[in-house]
Amino acid sequence: MKHILLSSLLLLFSLSAFAQDMSSLLEKGKNAEELHLWDLAHSYYSLAQAADVESPLPNIHLGLLAEKRCLFGQAASHFAYAAKLCDDIPETHVPIDSTTPSLAATSYEHWIYNMVEDENFGDLDNMVSVAEKAIEYNPKSASAHTSMALIVCQQKNFTNAINWAKKAIAIDSKYPRAYNALGVIYYHQGKDSEAINQFRTALKIDPDNMDCYYNLGVMYVLRGNHETAISYLKKGLLRDNKSVRLYYYLGVAYIQRGDTPKAILCYETIINQIDSLFTPAYNRLGAIYCGKGDYDKAIAYHQKASRIDPQDPESYKCLGQVNTVRGDYVKATRNYQKAVQIRPSDHETYCLIAKLYAKQGNKSRETSNYKKAAKLGNKEAQQWMVKNGMAW
Repeated sequence: MKHILLSSLLLLFSLSAFAQDMSSLLEKGKNAEELHLWDLAHSYYSLAQAADVESPLPNIHLGLLAEKRCLFGQAASHFAYAAKLCDDIPETHVPIDSTTPSLAATSYEHWIYNMVEDENFGDLDNMVSVAEKAIEYNPKSASAHTSMALIVCQQKNFTNAINWAKKAIAIDSKYPRAYNALGVIYYHQGKDSEAINQFRTALKIDPDNMDCYYNLGVMYVLRGNHETAISYLKKGLLRDNKSVRLYYYLGVAYIQRGDTPKAILCYETIINQIDSLFTPAYNRLGAIYCGKGDYDKAIAYHQKASRIDPQDPESYKCLGQVNTVRGDYVKATRNYQKAVQIRPSDHETYCLIAKLYAKQGNKSRETSNYKKAAKLGNKEAQQWMVKNGMAW
């Protein structure tokens, strides 16, 4: 589902002069993307977006490019916009042929996929609605059913989540993400061995599936088995040495093992050799240098990330953390507020704001932010509220 032949969909929008200009720009973007010139591809797709603001296609291309680069939050924004455009264009609801879903189905399917991959589980009811739309437009989408399984898992309805994952497998028994989803659900149930078995099943189906190596790497890091985690992540990189996701988590594994120099090398490899616009790598480097006490270097990395993607809340959250450590509470507050302005569902940042106000002795604002975090499901905030005899 992820690798859709979008070129055939261009026929829907080839009638106007603007659309023709858009088509030419999209072709140039696709050519650049095939050469791994992702920055150039992004520029062409953005120009195509400006050339025809009513077509969802440029946003679909931008979303697929961001998805390929593991910039899931950014991808979700593009697909959300494409989906809204599709809602107003009846012809985008019709499948192109028996194997290619409609533009609306594509937009909703990838919108919910990227929301889930970004782990943006703030408004679960909204996510369920998006997944329902994706399934409505394409009832045979194993991807949409798998996304629904992972959303329902977050609602702690594990039995229903497993049923959704099994529906995805019934649609496509060779779809590795569905088995990966089962693994995630079993992990949340505390069934680590079953989770690992599902990830290995997915890997047998598709030995080139990077999600399998990633999930196994994550599982073994969580179990404290860093060597096995590093082994799986490296095996994945032998099959795809351009996998940003595997390099990123390999860095996490090295950090957990206490090998900071190798972690730094992983993140520098990402930004210097694979994707110079991958903001999570800059933020990881910033966090590492903050831990080393090099606050100026840490801030430089986080600011670089915020310039690359001004709508990335993580960069501002990280800046807030560095400024908190430095004792610059005014800047820290400003950074945190910017983060929650971009993503109001980020309960962790509300906790950080609460702790910042606690340092300043501002009980009222400390309570207010803990209450916001508690309402969003943050366990630490809920415990604080209970301890202080308050409801949320």
